[in-house]
Amino acid sequence: MDCPLPALDNNPPADHPEAPRRPFTRDQLEHAHGQILSPGRWANAVLSLFQRDGEQWVVKDFRPRQFVVRSTIGRLLVRRELQALRKVAGLAGVPADAFRVDAHALAYRFIPGTTLSHAAADRRNAEFFLAFERLLGEVHARGIVHLDVRNGRNVLVTDAGQPVLIDFQSYLGTARLPGAMRGWMERFDMAGVYKHWARHHPQTLGETRTALLARMNRWRRLWFLRAILGVRPAPKKRTSDPGPR
Repeated sequence: MDCPLPALDNNPPADHPEAPRRPFTRDQLEHAHGQILSPGRWANAVLSLFQRDGEQWVVKDFRPRQFVVRSTIGRLLVRRELQALRKVAGLAGVPADAFRVDAHALAYRFIPGTTLSHAAADRRNAEFFLAFERLLGEVHARGIVHLDVRNGRNVLVTDAGQPVLIDFQSYLGTARLPGAMRGWMERFDMAGVYKHWARHHPQTLGETRTALLARMNRWRRLWFLRAILGVRPAPKKRTSDPGPR
């Protein structure tokens, strides 16, 4: 089966009098019992699940990090991800109702789902990947590329079998790029979908998508793209155990 191909943040800060009403504040967050979803590393946000008035929210919080991290990287990534989520607001399959808790944290509505790599095999079918392809195409139409689609932890499968794309902090705006560059970036991004498709349901990927994936994989090997886009090389496999040193 060969599936056919488918056809600057100017918002006021959270404490500004013109800012939209926040569902909860930092003080309310810190006095509630949240569930840690991911503790993160030294330069990553702590990801937690917070319940307020019967609604569940995911909170990405840099406040627990060291002062330098939360005041530089933390502020930057909170601002960047909020920019991206506002650009894709209204699309089904992306976090909804995102807001800034404060300079160090943002929150959005929780979407129940399982990461792609842990989803049941029958959920990773052609219909899912076609929907995933359409979703990323809709994201591109909003003038951004995600740039971390290849990371399976950023792709969820809902109970209804629909794709959800999360973690937009690495996004790049494309509205002002030349047409050829924008098209290349979107194809590079879409190759992330095809990577997962080739791994989990290769019999329906088709020749056109397979060729695009192969072409983008060749580009990924170039060292300067690794530096610009933050692509990490795969760890080398040891052929034998060298023993203790």
